[in-house]
This record gives sequence, C-alpha cells and structure tokens, in this order.
Amino acid sequence: MIVIEGKDSFDWVALTSAIISLLAVVVAIVAIWMQQKQFKKQREPVIAPAIKSFNLELPETHLDWDTGEELNDKFSNTTIPIYNYGGTTAFNIGYSYKFVNLNKIKTHLEHKLIRDNFNIKIEAIDEKEKSFDLVFTNETKRKRFHKIRPYLKRTDLIQSGDKVNIVLPSYFLVLINWEFQLVDFDDIQLPELELTLVYNDINNQKWVVKHLIKMDTYREYDGNELKSNFVSEFISKHKVTSNKRTF
Repeated sequence: MIVIEGKDSFDWVALTSAIISLLAVVVAIVAIWMQQKQFKKQREPVIAPAIKSFNLELPETHLDWDTGEELNDKFSNTTIPIYNYGGTTAFNIGYSYKFVNLNKIKTHLEHKLIRDNFNIKIEAIDEKEKSFDLVFTNETKRKRFHKIRPYLKRTDLIQSGDKVNIVLPSYFLVLINWEFQLVDFDDIQLPELELTLVYNDINNQKWVVKHLIKMDTYREYDGNELKSNFVSEFISKHKVTSNKRTF
C-alpha cells in the first residue's frame, strides 16, 4: 500500500539537520573560548620560589650566612630565588613574610636546654600588631630585635623565564643558627615562613600569591656544617579586585 504524506506531516530530517548544525556551532564557540582562555593563561606571569640548596658552615647566632655580617632586626643578605614561569613579565613586585609557627617555636624554645651565656627567647608577642621581640645571647653577643613584623620589601620586575633573588628575614636565620648550636635531631623545631608576593601583569591586573617557605626534611649536619635546602609549598593565588591592602 502506498502512503501519501499530507502537507502537515513533520520533517524529521530537517529537524535533525538543524540540531546537528546548532551543536556544531556550540562546539566551535566552546573550542574558541577554551583556546582564548588557554592563550590568556599562557601569557600570565607565574611567580613562584625555587629550591635553594646550601652547604655551609653555620656562623654565630647573630651573623648572616652569605656575608658573615651582623644581622639587623629586619632583613638578612641571604636570598632565595623567585622565578617567572609564565609567558609575560611581572611588574611592581612586592613581598613580605609572616612567621607562621611563631607560638610553636616560642614554646619549643622555652623547653630547650639553657647554657651559661647562651640563650634565646621570643617575647612580647602582639597579635594585634602582628609583632614580637627576639632576644638572644651567645658567647660574644647579646641582642634584642624589637617589634619584628611582616615588613614589605620591593624588587625589580621579572621577565618571562627569568628570576630575581629576594632576601630572607633576619630572625629566620637567627633561629636556625641557634637551633643547631645545641643540636638534638629528635628535638629540632625550625621556623616556617608564609611568603606573600604581590605583582601586576601586562594588563595591570594585580595578583597575590602565597607560598610556605621552610627547610627540607632532608638535612645533614656534621660538626658545624649544615647541608640542606629551602623548599616551598603553594598555598593560594588570587586576583585583587579592590583597593584593599594586600599586606
């Protein structure tokens, strides 16, 4: 029997063709959007610390690792490298450190063995001001660092594939120097730092990235010679969308 379609019958072939065409357009739009997003991401600066290896004879508590000069209450001359792994230059770079395990180290130091003319204390912790005092005595020196806080420091731009060296806070080295003077590998507690980096990309968008800086669990100590690394762990990264302070 021959069936003759009426003029009101539905054209499923045309509908299917239209749907396929629409899906093709959607797929093309998504592909273009993903390509643009990937291209934009590849052109963003990616700022991060790299491993800093060292093999040195530890100086007295109050002396710098790189120069041997007396440390002040702010920054040392010992550095760690910061690389730009992204595709464009980072500008207007600022950085600051926060002593993240301050209270833990304070308690640890209070229970350490004290020798004549050889002592160290963390005092006057001010949670509101985010500050503390560090006082220490060794055989040749007695010093107090007053109101240590997260100081802001700036450095040069970092071009794609390049690096800059940023200095470490003095108290970080003092505490490491002192900890290994009375070395007990079953009772070592070392300071850890939260590094905050702020920078602008080529579109003048401001970014904030944070990493944890600490000494590697691998370390060798023989006599007064320390061999280890400073390593980092990623914490966070976000855009700054307002004029709110970042430090």
